[in-house]
Amino acid sequence: MEIHSGHDTILPTSAEDRNLGLLGTIFLWTAATLVTPTIMTGQMFIPDVTPYSAFMTVLIGSILGCIALASVAIIGTKTGLPTFVIARSTYGYHGSKIFAALNVVILAGWSLIQGYLGAMALNKVTSLVFGLDNIVLCIFITQGLVMVITILGHSGIQKIEGVASSLMLIMALSVTYKLLSEHGLTEVKNLPLSDTPSLTLAIVFDIVLATAFSWITLPCDYNRYCKSKKVSGIGIVSGYMLGTIIAMGLGILVGAFSIIGGHTPTYDPADIMQGKYVALGSLVMFLSVVTTNIMSLYSVSMSSMSVLPKLRFPVAVLFWGILIILGTLLQEMLLASFFDWVLLVGALMIPVFAIIITDYYLINNRTLNDSSVNYTSVNNKAGQGLDFNIIALITYVLSAVFAIYFTYSAPLEIGSTALTFVFAATVYFVLTKLFGARNSQNLSTAQL
Repeated sequence: MEIHSGHDTILPTSAEDRNLGLLGTIFLWTAATLVTPTIMTGQMFIPDVTPYSAFMTVLIGSILGCIALASVAIIGTKTGLPTFVIARSTYGYHGSKIFAALNVVILAGWSLIQGYLGAMALNKVTSLVFGLDNIVLCIFITQGLVMVITILGHSGIQKIEGVASSLMLIMALSVTYKLLSEHGLTEVKNLPLSDTPSLTLAIVFDIVLATAFSWITLPCDYNRYCKSKKVSGIGIVSGYMLGTIIAMGLGILVGAFSIIGGHTPTYDPADIMQGKYVALGSLVMFLSVVTTNIMSLYSVSMSSMSVLPKLRFPVAVLFWGILIILGTLLQEMLLASFFDWVLLVGALMIPVFAIIITDYYLINNRTLNDSSVNYTSVNNKAGQGLDFNIIALITYVLSAVFAIYFTYSAPLEIGSTALTFVFAATVYFVLTKLFGARNSQNLSTAQL
């Protein structure tokens, strides 16, 4: 397997770079979504709802979430552009920088939380196999490995993620088989539910949908390398569904079996297993974090480059990679804020992409605003001034306030994820029709 260091840019992908096939796309998104926080999310549903109800809700919510993910991924494939270069068309050249910077903060936060989870899993393996218990060392190994792989660029990442995805699938299915062979589904069906549940099925559905939306900043960055729009759409839906169903399903099983076995409720299969499967369960956790954090760090770098177009890819990876390593040393402080972070991501980022999807598919007939995407200092000197789409920005502020209010101040019994998306899309569409859309043209790629 030949791998070279990456020199990725925010320019449209060339024909020779569009080499990501269907299987590669599926493996890429399976590796991304078969991740520890998703397992934690599945475990969180138990024992407030039955395992069967939880699993079916995961299935339905993920299917709906995939519609939005595929819609965004296809834009990236068609244009060959990363996420927040595409966002220039909707928010304006300067307006998009606000959301690119926000994405950097959010993904860096995810990387900190996931990195610590991965380090804990690796520390469990080293303690069992080598008698070495050193969480700080495991943090440096976990996040350092992420940084080294990411700097290889998209071609190296695709190759490594494909191998890692295959290994994770084998190990995750082995762990699932072991759990079911030891306990059986009958015990799961008879699991006693909580007398004071904090989650309803509607809220479970909302969390599953929010989980899908938490990935929505990434598809364009990767699927712009797909061979076709068909490959892009089918690949991300198949990979996301496979990874999420296995991850949340495993979390549901582990949560159920930990209660049945009288253990402390846990998301980690290693906590309720014995023998070699303890290390195997921890390796699944570790690999899942590494593969996902690679994708997060890559997108952090792409977003940084869309804010600062002269920034080089290796410099961006090294800067953010080192900063994330240091931030992960906060350790337990990171886990205390995990689910709050999930809610915040949804509240802040769902409106961003509801507006982008509406703008691209409904307002501008699947074209991008060329003058915004290709904006340079020449535009400013020519008297065009700063480039903002005021209607899009106003819609975002209204939608973010809507989301935050109904997430924190007055939580709805049905959750706010779907409502926030519909609210943002509707308000943007109506305001644009009332006050006029920005001129949109077919994309030319002379300047970025």
